[in-house]
Amino acid sequence: MIKTVLMVLLVACIACSSRAPQAPKFIDDIRPIAPMRKEVSYSIQRRDFDSALVRSAEFPVRLVPVYATVSSRESYEYRIFDLKPGSPYALLGLENSDIIVAANGYLIKRPDQFSTFIQLLARENEASIEIRRMGEARLFKYAFLPAAKLN
Repeated sequence: MIKTVLMVLLVACIACSSRAPQAPKFIDDIRPIAPMRKEVSYSIQRRDFDSALVRSAEFPVRLVPVYATVSSRESYEYRIFDLKPGSPYALLGLENSDIIVAANGYLIKRPDQFSTFIQLLARENEASIEIRRMGEARLFKYAFLPAAKLN
């Protein structure tokens, strides 16, 4: 009886101490890749985007949670409203009623995270935003082009 108990404990200890790779700490923040999505690439002049960011206070947008079911308490998708021409959001190809799914592959868990993401694009050379437009999944890929140097 004691041998059996010791054997079970030994096997349990070996199983617990295995050096299997551990998942990243915040793996639940990463958006799984949609199986079917349309990819759209944009090249945006840095000065145009920076100019739109400076005026972004004039163009507030509203993000409204989209719930999968009536009983759902959490939503990690947001429908965008009040988007105006000339805003950084419009420059990125977003339209009113688009559903924001992810930014750079990460879920947007609060509306303020998306506006922070937009502000941080001032320092990026590349970025991506995954949306759903009229039920169709799309991935917008952005390349921010530096201003041409004048000689």
